[in-house]
Amino acid sequence: MEDIDICERTPALTSAEPSTRRSYASADEELVGFDDDARNVIQKLIGGPTELDIISIVGMGGIGKTTLARMLYNNHSTHFDVQVWCTVSETYNVRELLLEMLKQIMGDTHVTINDYSIVDVLSKILRTKKYLIVLDDIWEVKVWEELRLSFPDGGNGSRIMLTTRSAEVAMELKHHSDPYFLSCLSDKQSWELLQKKVFQGESCPPELQSVGAEIATLTKGLPLAVTVIAGILSQMERQASLWLEVAHKLCPSSLEQQLMGVMQLSYDHLEDHLKPCLLYMGLFPKRYEIPVSDLLKWWIAEEFVQNIDTLKLEETSRSCLYDLVSRSLVMVSKRRTNGEIKYCTVHDQVREFCMEKITKEKFMQPLVPYNPRQTSDSDEQRLCMYIHGTMKSNISKEMESFGQRQRPLEFIAHPKFSISESKRRLFPLLNNLRLIRVLHLLDIYLQDSWAAAFQSLTHLRFLAIFVKAFNINWVSHLLQLQTLRVRSSYIMISPAIWKMAKLRHVDINEFSITWEESSEIVLHNLKTLGMCYMSVSDMNPKFWGKFPNLEELSVHIDEFGNVPHLFSVSHASVNREIR
Repeated sequence: MEDIDICERTPALTSAEPSTRRSYASADEELVGFDDDARNVIQKLIGGPTELDIISIVGMGGIGKTTLARMLYNNHSTHFDVQVWCTVSETYNVRELLLEMLKQIMGDTHVTINDYSIVDVLSKILRTKKYLIVLDDIWEVKVWEELRLSFPDGGNGSRIMLTTRSAEVAMELKHHSDPYFLSCLSDKQSWELLQKKVFQGESCPPELQSVGAEIATLTKGLPLAVTVIAGILSQMERQASLWLEVAHKLCPSSLEQQLMGVMQLSYDHLEDHLKPCLLYMGLFPKRYEIPVSDLLKWWIAEEFVQNIDTLKLEETSRSCLYDLVSRSLVMVSKRRTNGEIKYCTVHDQVREFCMEKITKEKFMQPLVPYNPRQTSDSDEQRLCMYIHGTMKSNISKEMESFGQRQRPLEFIAHPKFSISESKRRLFPLLNNLRLIRVLHLLDIYLQDSWAAAFQSLTHLRFLAIFVKAFNINWVSHLLQLQTLRVRSSYIMISPAIWKMAKLRHVDINEFSITWEESSEIVLHNLKTLGMCYMSVSDMNPKFWGKFPNLEELSVHIDEFGNVPHLFSVSHASVNREIR
């Protein structure tokens, strides 16, 4: 039997892990037309037999399976002792799915379980619980066969709720309840949803009633198509002639073709700077919950987001995100207590559209004709890839699958590797990533040779690493670096950090401030700094003058030479200190 650490990831990695009682429904969603469906599925969830039952929600992509499942998951949390939400998709890893379930049940507490397999651990925990497990986006029966031993039947009304596009899968997995097939919205429901999305509670002007109802009919009752069209109309002037232009572009076709046509129409209406932002999000795996705090920095690093005032790049990046959300191209999966978006994702169909566009757009094409004798940066590729733990140690096969040779990549979505495989596979991969700008590696404990492997990555703008020892001199050649995040046991900071003039965000678990007394270098772009370790006497005008535009500072203060105290200083507090 294997030993299992429930929190296999490091404490520093908090990216997209859901909590035990995660709220999946977004405040931005309108659940029009699901009333009858909800009542029918609820009867299966909280009624029916006391034996374990599988409740299948079946329908084509974009019809609202996940939206309905999320609503039921959130609204019946008190009916079950344990609730778990897992997204499966076409490519899945059984071990990772099982570990994800354990993390949601047990929280982020670091617990090591010995002498049991993961399946045994899960089964033992759930045996005496009334549980609801949601398996979102099931594509084949094999998934259930590999997971079913983890779900004991305690005779207490526990339920497995799954969503799938396949009626065959749903029928084969049937226990007691018949699969529930979702149908498209009626024309009336489509128009109701369209109005709610466009007018946000206001009444539709009489001159738009007729053309609006026509547009709603042309969406063929697909909720996703309705919301995306609503995103287009909400950005336009409320003129019947403009709405008619949209209606004329929605030619009658099959449901799938109509949905892709709606996506294309929405994409065409995007401002140019928003298009690469959206395509970039399509690179991540299905249902991947992207941490917004990182995403905004990645967009800046890739130069998708630009502003004459470089100090306002973060504001511009956030504005881009909210624009994509308002167009229903990006979904909010979790908000902060202050209402700001914490995690976001894209619908499966939006992602499929993005991947299709990526293969046709310049991101997949050489900027100059390929010449095997040339090895300079003039041979840049706009090849987009998401580097993940299942990839081979070299990426020649992956590149060939896109019709490319093994060449440097200009940008990719940030790499993510499984803990067990990363060490032997990462460094050979870096040889092919000479032009990348974003490396997010906090989920990997890098071996001592990491610094040498990073010497050629001079285009990096975003670097997040987890290492045993870190010396700023090892990355001081990265003069384009904007974000530096480090988790390490041994940290050595030298005055070389002040030469990295483009730094905007520095997050190192603990380091002492040090500089050359004669240095006049000022980090004008620095917005956040932490975690500094210093004495009160060091916090003088010379210190504050190094960061004139600092907005957030986290610092350990050792006032008396003994135990440090932790606090954070806001931008307003910093200004008061300077005065």
